[in-house]
Amino acid sequence: MWLAKGDLVRIPAQSCLTKRMSELSLIDQYTYLKEPTMGIFMGYTNEQKGIVFIKNNYWMIDLKDIKYVEVKSAG
Repeated sequence: MWLAKGDLVRIPAQSCLTKRMSELSLIDQYTYLKEPTMGIFMGYTNEQKGIVFIKNNYWMIDLKDIKYVEVKSAG
């Protein structure tokens, strides 16, 4: 499944989020989610990782941990 910028996504608990401050660093910051979290998909970094916007921060995450949220209309 291909995700588009702005898609609502669900990130499962225990997923690892990473952040790089510059192109020269491997990982500057990381965290593991304690509970499932909703986010906004922002784009792909390569074939295995994507960028999501969660709680006012941009994070890199493995694509296998990103689940598309299908919204059903009220009508």
